[in-house]
Amino acid sequence: MAEAALLLVTTKIGIAVAAEILHHAKSVAKLSEKMTLIRNDLELIRAFLKEIGMKAPTDGVTETWIGQVRRLAYDMEDLVEQFLYVVGKHDQKGSWWSSVKKILKKPQYLFTLGEIATGLEKINQALTHLKQNRDWTQAGVGDLFATNYDSQQQPYLPGHDYSISDDELVGFDKNRKMLTGSLNLENCPDLQIIALWGMGGIGKSTLVSNVFRNEASNFECRVWVSVSQSYKLEDISRRILKEIYSEDKKAFDGEKLTCAELQDKLKEILKTKRYLIILDDVWTAEAFRKIKEVLVDTKMGSRIIITTRSDEVASQADDGYKIKVEPLEKEDAWHLFCRKAFPRTENHICPLALRKCGESIVEKCDGLPLALVAIGSILSLKEQNDTEWGLFEAQLISELNNNSNLKHVVKILNLSYKYLPDDLKSCFLYCAMFPEDHMIHRKKLIRLWVAEGFIKQIGNCSLEDVAEGYLRELVRRSMLQVVQRDTVLTGSSVFECMILCGN
Repeated sequence: MAEAALLLVTTKIGIAVAAEILHHAKSVAKLSEKMTLIRNDLELIRAFLKEIGMKAPTDGVTETWIGQVRRLAYDMEDLVEQFLYVVGKHDQKGSWWSSVKKILKKPQYLFTLGEIATGLEKINQALTHLKQNRDWTQAGVGDLFATNYDSQQQPYLPGHDYSISDDELVGFDKNRKMLTGSLNLENCPDLQIIALWGMGGIGKSTLVSNVFRNEASNFECRVWVSVSQSYKLEDISRRILKEIYSEDKKAFDGEKLTCAELQDKLKEILKTKRYLIILDDVWTAEAFRKIKEVLVDTKMGSRIIITTRSDEVASQADDGYKIKVEPLEKEDAWHLFCRKAFPRTENHICPLALRKCGESIVEKCDGLPLALVAIGSILSLKEQNDTEWGLFEAQLISELNNNSNLKHVVKILNLSYKYLPDDLKSCFLYCAMFPEDHMIHRKKLIRLWVAEGFIKQIGNCSLEDVAEGYLRELVRRSMLQVVQRDTVLTGSSVFECMILCGN
């Protein structure tokens, strides 16, 4: 990812420029000045890439330009690391002046610095071309910034699908029973907030959709609203009102109403109804708190269900109503995959010749229903022979990125990464350095993050404490999964990185 590569290299340039050794020699200081100018340009390009990612999907031309940016960032990172090594090495050998005395005896040192200077000049030239190409690239994309990214992606975002039957909802029996029980009006007449949380593609919206379809008739007012990251409070209120009016077969025109007027109208209507409101895909606790202000407690057994990827948001639920949706167990994952891959076969039995390949594909899906359903559906259209399936398995990563029927899987999963704060992005991507299914010890990972320069000083906190906070935040956002805790013996925890988008 170019944006992450740019973040990493600009951070490393900052470390290089800030080094005390830079004050000892004019030649080194000049190199640091060049690196600072390059860093400024890279920061602007990174801001441009961020804008592209938030506004609209990219086309082929823009993707090519982004690839060139990524390669340039890697080249610059290599130069910065070489610079730090050379200058730091000579600083350790004695004073700068004593090192200068040895220059005549060691022309290789001058050549190394010269190489770095030449490399910086080449980087600067390439950067100039990239900035020039950015202008016509942006023009070629057309009205790239005129459309909203989330609205463009709406067909791929989580939502309720009434085509999911009860017997197709594999592996969710416990959670479905818990969710259904929480909607029982006899349990509590007060307004109850129920939260389902877990990583993207885990099946939160699908589960809620199934329960919504079966239980909605018990409520006078039933509303489903997809919130998303780019929500606007007035839009949410307007959409809820439209749904309520449409159920009563009335037209609602609230385009000219202010946010306050919409909220007052909504409060007035909900005061007399037993309602069930689904807030799908809520990203922040603040967003939920703002929406909840208008959802009055009628003491009639009303319910609010939220789906989220964030533990912090899920913590807004009432006691006992916070439901964690976990990846499917191996047996359930295989059952779901076979239902989609062999829809016309009796009992959805996988042929023996395809069993090994099928199990390998299911294992790579890591219990993620979104991936299992999408890949199984694609394979149901292919010839049922080991050659065809083996080829698909070998090209699975490429298929996820290039197959139009699978791209939505990556897009949904990428949203979790897209909306990470910048400091967390580098820390998360670093986890990809470890082999798949490798257990990552908390303390070791924190030390590596600090050594790489990913952690910034915050107040009087140590870098290790800041890194600990980053780690906990990634867990709360369902980006990392805690697979073992050992608080009794060592006080440490072990984490395993979740594969989110097949990188």
